[in-house]
Amino acid sequence: MRLASVLLLVNVGPALAQTGSISGTVSLEGPAPAAKMLAVTKNQEVCGTSVRSRDIVVTGGKLEYAVASVEGVKGTVKPKSVLLSNTKCMFEPPYMGAGAGDTIVVDNQDAVLHNTHLGLQLGARVRTMGNWGLSDKGSSIRAEGPLRLAGNLDVGCDAHPWMSARITVFDHPYFGTSDQAGHFEIKDVPAGPHTVKVRHPVLGDLEQTVTVKAGAATAVTFSFPAARAANAAKTDE
Repeated sequence: MRLASVLLLVNVGPALAQTGSISGTVSLEGPAPAAKMLAVTKNQEVCGTSVRSRDIVVTGGKLEYAVASVEGVKGTVKPKSVLLSNTKCMFEPPYMGAGAGDTIVVDNQDAVLHNTHLGLQLGARVRTMGNWGLSDKGSSIRAEGPLRLAGNLDVGCDAHPWMSARITVFDHPYFGTSDQAGHFEIKDVPAGPHTVKVRHPVLGDLEQTVTVKAGAATAVTFSFPAARAANAAKTDE
C-alpha cells in the first residue's frame, strides 16, 4: 500500500491590528461670546469696513475648529492634501490639524491680492515655511514642503493684517478637527489607555484619559469653561 503525503498550506498572514476609534464632542459652557468685529483697513471695496472674527466659533453650544489628538502614540502619516482658503477676507478654516508631510493647497476666493504667510514657531524664533501671493480670484498653489515639520504654524496675510489662522502639524495620524456640531473622530487608534488632548488657540487645552477597545468606538466629551472665553474677551479689550 502506498502512503500519500498531503501538505497542507495555511496562509496565516499578519495579525489583524488591534485598533479602535475615538469619537468626541467639544462644547463651550454657557452662552457663546459675542463675535468681535475686526476693522478692515485696506481694500474696503472688496472686504467691507469690518469682518467678523472667527477665533471662537460656537453653534448650539458646540465648539467648531478645535483640534484633538492622541498624545504619545507613534504612527505613520499617510500624506494627503489640506485646503486653506482666503475667502471673504478671512482664512478658512481658522484652525486645523495636519500631518507632517501633507500637501497644503492655498487658494484665493476674493477679487483682491492675498499674500499668505506661514511661520513655524521655534521658541522665540519664527521660521517662514511658505509665502505666496495670489492676485486673482480662483488662483491657487500646491506645496509639499511647508508642512514637513511638526509644530504650530501661524498663518497671516501680509496684505491684510486682521487675517490670521493656525495649523498644528502632527508627526502621527491620530488627530481630528471638530466640525460645526463639535464632533471629531480619530480612527485606527491602537487599543489601550491613551491621553486625548483638545487644543484651541484662544481657549487653551483640555485633556482626558480614555481606554480604546479593539473594533469599537470610544466616546469622549470635552467642555471648555465659560470663564476661559470671558478671560479671552477681557484680554482683547
